[in-house]
Amino acid sequence: MKAVTLTAGSALRLELALDAPRFGMRPDRLFSLALRNNPNRAFLFVSRVLGKHIPICPAALPAAGKLLSLALEGAEDPGVWPKIAAGEDIMPFPAMMEALEADQITLGPEERTLFVGFAETATGLAQATAACYTGESAYISTTRLSLEGREPLTFEESHSHAKTHLLHLDVEEPFLKNCRRAVIIDDEFTTGRTALKLAEALCQRFGIRRFVLLSLLDWTDGSACRTMAEKLGADIQMVSLLHGSIAQVEAAPLEPPALEDWRGRVCPKSPMRFTLDGPGSPPSGRTLLSPQTQAEGRRICRERTRLLEQLGPDTLFLGTGECIYAPALMAGYCGAAAFHSTTQSPVYPLPGSAVDSGLCFDSPDRYSPVGYVYNVPQGRYRRAVILVEPHCLPVGEGGLWRLNGLDQLVQWLHSRGCEQVEVVPL
Repeated sequence: MKAVTLTAGSALRLELALDAPRFGMRPDRLFSLALRNNPNRAFLFVSRVLGKHIPICPAALPAAGKLLSLALEGAEDPGVWPKIAAGEDIMPFPAMMEALEADQITLGPEERTLFVGFAETATGLAQATAACYTGESAYISTTRLSLEGREPLTFEESHSHAKTHLLHLDVEEPFLKNCRRAVIIDDEFTTGRTALKLAEALCQRFGIRRFVLLSLLDWTDGSACRTMAEKLGADIQMVSLLHGSIAQVEAAPLEPPALEDWRGRVCPKSPMRFTLDGPGSPPSGRTLLSPQTQAEGRRICRERTRLLEQLGPDTLFLGTGECIYAPALMAGYCGAAAFHSTTQSPVYPLPGSAVDSGLCFDSPDRYSPVGYVYNVPQGRYRRAVILVEPHCLPVGEGGLWRLNGLDQLVQWLHSRGCEQVEVVPL
């Protein structure tokens, strides 16, 4: 193992022991270090390929999903995908998506696989991974959104700011009758216990006996995985792009965070651009998606961008909450250079760390207690496009949307130098 030191300004120093990264991916191309004001864990590994906390090139997310699929298949030659995941401009976005479609892996009945993405951070990454497969496969994400008429499978993520996960899988779903394997995808596994709780639930409810915990980063020692495999009589594997351990943490007293708090602020109403003649909405992944439905979602993203003009490198695309994959594709097809998402994850922004500034605002959706957005530098973007899910917008009295959170976000983006900000429902 190789010793690596990471710092977040003068507030944090982290000593890591890292195995050789898969596909030669440099660790600093995969993640950097941010701070949390949390007694259980004072730091956060911020992914450079997720499109969640910090802006990325839109192509990096599908490329990262491709790398996870190659890792899952045990491939040795990753081709151009590490370079694209690192933000290098190897090919136009439409050509990259065509290359991914052409290189899909077809699964047969004996390999029938359920892909599961973890909300909220890894929904985009997991969908990008599932998109690399066709045939006997299906995708679903966990969520914090209740769906009317459904009784979800629930499990707890004890260390999370939003502890309860919902998985809207129908017990009578035909696909699950002979499902051979579940691939549980997250950006990072620290202990793996939450994913193993899900594996246990899937084993008990659907009889699945093969599991893969697939991630960008794996900090586990394998003991919890072995214990659960023995308990269930199941085959459980861990596959990641980078594995290591956290050797030492040195934290200093924190300065006040570089975080503006606009909660409760009354802002002018923000107009929404509705496209009534568009090609429909891409599926969210909160219910089970077949490869055909996933392909249709990608087609819808491509078609919907024709309703928006091509945009330059001074345009920021923002997804909201659990909605990451479709906004990333639309950003890529529109030619935007930067994409990331709002989040309910409380980071501690400080100069010198991966997250150096941010906004706290009223929740832009029905399932988040609060909204955050990070790393929008003053004067960097002339234009911003916020992509929202209408069915997830908060509802107030009389069934009307309660949009104060989005209004705050729009006005804050104006204050950061965005001359034009659009809210576009998916």
